[in-house]
Amino acid sequence: MGNASILLVDNRKAIIESFRKSFSEIEVKHTLFSAANENEAWSMLDGSQKLSPIPKIILIDVNRTKNEGIQFLNSIRNHTDLKSILVFVITDSENEINKAAALNLNIAGYIPMSFESQTLNSFVSVLNEYWNIIEFSSQK
Repeated sequence: MGNASILLVDNRKAIIESFRKSFSEIEVKHTLFSAANENEAWSMLDGSQKLSPIPKIILIDVNRTKNEGIQFLNSIRNHTDLKSILVFVITDSENEINKAAALNLNIAGYIPMSFESQTLNSFVSVLNEYWNIIEFSSQK
């Protein structure tokens, strides 16, 4: 896939730092951006802080907020330029309603996991291998 940017949406600074550390330890070549909430993430995708190029992958825990996570996913799927972004839901909490809603919005994967260092490194390693073998269209 080459170098692509990844957007992590999570309001916990410790989780963001853990991801940055794992990306460094695994030597992930992709750029990791972070947003503290769905509004900030949307601004980075289609607003005043728009990233260029648009991230190819989003990692989000839709269970951290009431309905904002699912609404955010719905907005992505209904946006012409964003609907092809791969979205992985990563969560350390259970919510069957959000799980079903996210899966119905064609996420790339719903991954229940702890955010402990070893588990996170394993997750990032698997995703890194995945990212290194997939290809994206150069068109929108």
